[in-house]
Amino acid sequence: MGKFMVEYGCSHLGGRMYQENLSELLYSLFNTIPDPFMVIGEDGTYLEVFGGTERSLYDDGKPMQGKNIYEFMPKEFADFYMQQVHHTLEMNCLNSFDYQLETDKVILPEFNGPGGTQWFETRMFPLKTPYKGQRAVTAQIINITERRNLHKKLRELSYVDPLTGLYNRRYFLERVRIHLMEKGRAHIMLCDIDRFKGVNDRYGHLAGDAVLKEFANITKQVLKHNHAIARLGGDEFVMALTDLTDEEAVAMGEQLRKQVEATPFHYQTQVLSIQISVGIAKLSYEDLEKSELIADADRALYQAKAGGKNRVCLFNDGTRGL
Repeated sequence: MGKFMVEYGCSHLGGRMYQENLSELLYSLFNTIPDPFMVIGEDGTYLEVFGGTERSLYDDGKPMQGKNIYEFMPKEFADFYMQQVHHTLEMNCLNSFDYQLETDKVILPEFNGPGGTQWFETRMFPLKTPYKGQRAVTAQIINITERRNLHKKLRELSYVDPLTGLYNRRYFLERVRIHLMEKGRAHIMLCDIDRFKGVNDRYGHLAGDAVLKEFANITKQVLKHNHAIARLGGDEFVMALTDLTDEEAVAMGEQLRKQVEATPFHYQTQVLSIQISVGIAKLSYEDLEKSELIADADRALYQAKAGGKNRVCLFNDGTRGL
């Protein structure tokens, strides 16, 4: 009996030592991971704060341990985050969400992270049993700023014509539809470089590319930043003119046409004289139902070409039959 008790006691002692060693190992591992890992109580207290050792991504969050979120976070953000904590506890399952945080507004004794506005992802999970006397969640924090910036850059590149740096057809049409839904009207201005094929045939495609890029620059200077400008392809460009009357839209087209005509286009030792034809059409909210928003402007452009080029034409119902 005594022997059994000694052996049992040693076994029990060994099990306790194993658990202590395991806890120490886990504690050490948690504190060395680059991303923060936290235990947050349902009252908003940060019960444990581990990890977050990568200073290029995070400020040191250790001082948050034992404090309530409302002590160091802006109230608006704290309200949002606590909604997520309570939602996670109610749903009793993994809750992942992204958010933007102005890290300079967090109250910390020392700022040693990247600073500025950062994007984070939180992976929040409810604990099955109370922790330090209350229901709680674990929260793994991941800095996703670089990922979001990359996605934004790739998305922007998918909207941009690589030669001229202008928007492409897809993005332009999205912008126009949004504007029509919000404002209800706009003008579409379609431009075509006259005799552009002759430039390519005589001087080569590099000369043609130089003309396209210079025309894009002129268009941005004339239209400023108030209008969406895009390259449809080839030597065709399209602009959305907003908050203008028919007369003002035509005047804008004339200003662009005259500026292009007055500008010497340089390619190597050559100086090229370039002219454009312009077609303009008014769009209204009802035009959102159309499958092709630029069709009427295209008809007006055809009329300008047929009329001798280097001119501006405004669409009217009589143009539709051309």
